[in-house]
Amino acid sequence: MKFDYGDKNDKRVVEASPYALDYPVDVDKAPDKAGVYMFIDKEEEVIYVGKASGGRLRDEIKGKRGTSADRGAVKYRWFRTNSDEVAKDVEADWIKKYRPKNNVVGK
Repeated sequence: MKFDYGDKNDKRVVEASPYALDYPVDVDKAPDKAGVYMFIDKEEEVIYVGKASGGRLRDEIKGKRGTSADRGAVKYRWFRTNSDEVAKDVEADWIKKYRPKNNVVGK
């Protein structure tokens, strides 16, 4: 499924990347905050949704480089939340919504 721009207006999101950023080139543009991120492929399909807790969005995204999570990723988006708990809820909701092919469901 392609990114739903309405998700940028989710009340649980306090700040979002203004557009899809190049991956992995622009990873340093992600904030060091709690939140959710997604990898996007060349067809603009969401292929992975992940969360970062403890104020580590940038580090979490960097840590996925070369893993099954970023297989096929050419862009990414980040979404900052006010807490780890909110990030966990958003991640779960968006995995259900997008059904990203690189997420392992049930773990």
